[in-house]
Amino acid sequence: MMLLGLTGKDILALTNESKRKAVLSDWRNWGIWHKAPEIGLFVYRLDLPDGSFFTASWYEGDDFFPGGGTHNVNRPRYNLCDKGGKLKAGSKAESLLTDKLKELRKELLSHEN
Repeated sequence: MMLLGLTGKDILALTNESKRKAVLSDWRNWGIWHKAPEIGLFVYRLDLPDGSFFTASWYEGDDFFPGGGTHNVNRPRYNLCDKGGKLKAGSKAESLLTDKLKELRKELLSHEN
């Protein structure tokens, strides 16, 4: 199982909100951390340089294509886990995850000076 992780260099390149949101929208490429095919659940994970990580949980039944279109309007259930933490029930707003990326970038910049 190959999980994707962001390096400090990756974090420094996230200079604005649209770049941080792009990280979230790429959740299908993070790598599958856990799957329960019996219930159609897939949990993707993205490791962060400070040891924390994001998850994106997706149930196959969540797909929703309005008007018979090809664009899936549903998003996964995102979560933010602390270093050594466990996935908790529920989901977090995307803004909490992008704020975490912003905070990490500020920390890295402050250590460079």
